[in-house]
Amino acid sequence: MAENLGPAGEMLWNALESDTKSFETGVLVLEACRIADRLEHLARILDGDIDIWARIAKARDGELELRVDGALQEARQQAGTLRQLLATIAGRRGAPEPDDEDGLADL
Repeated sequence: MAENLGPAGEMLWNALESDTKSFETGVLVLEACRIADRLEHLARILDGDIDIWARIAKARDGELELRVDGALQEARQQAGTLRQLLATIAGRRGAPEPDDEDGLADL
């Protein structure tokens, strides 16, 4: 099932998939893995490893403008979504929700 995942997603899949007993939880685990891969990609953009953080585009009036991607904002949103998914998965499994002590609240 993890064949289309990147390294971060596959690592999360391996950590979470073995306890997946229901289809619904499996879908949540897969989406969490996809988000982990997106976060890895966004981190590479923010680190400058990928040159897709800005582009030049033609505005409606014909002027050229520099458009900067919202990679940092998107990374924050994806991290929040991942945190919520992990809490939901933990709740479905009867585990305590992530908190500051286990480090997952900092994602």
